[in-house]
Amino acid sequence: MKKLKGIDGKLDDAWSLLVKLKAGMQCEYCGKEAYVNDKGRKVGLQSHHIYSRSKRSTRWLTINGCCLCPSHHTLNSGFSAHKTPTEFTMWILDKRGEEWFDDLTLKANTMEKLHKFEKEELLEFLLLQIDCFDQ
Repeated sequence: MKKLKGIDGKLDDAWSLLVKLKAGMQCEYCGKEAYVNDKGRKVGLQSHHIYSRSKRSTRWLTINGCCLCPSHHTLNSGFSAHKTPTEFTMWILDKRGEEWFDDLTLKANTMEKLHKFEKEELLEFLLLQIDCFDQ
């Protein structure tokens, strides 16, 4: 995937990190934890959008994210968000509940275009939430 520059790229990065932090830095399906690479960074996990990134109204909402290991995100033909989307949807609906799903679906089906200042405010909000995990 092409890495975005500018405010959208910063929002994508902050959203992804916050989704992982909220999941305790482990795959929400199997519990596999992030590991520290030779550069001292925690790696091995990916953030998946429940509704596509193209849905601007939910792109940077953490309730629209799920932390998964690469296998359960894209690689495993037995269960993964991308290779078995029906099974994934049934699993996450069972895990998070119908009220969560209905709320997210409603938000995903609304039109929203954020102005630059709104994106900057959202980035600040996401970064503040990330800081809460660092303490």
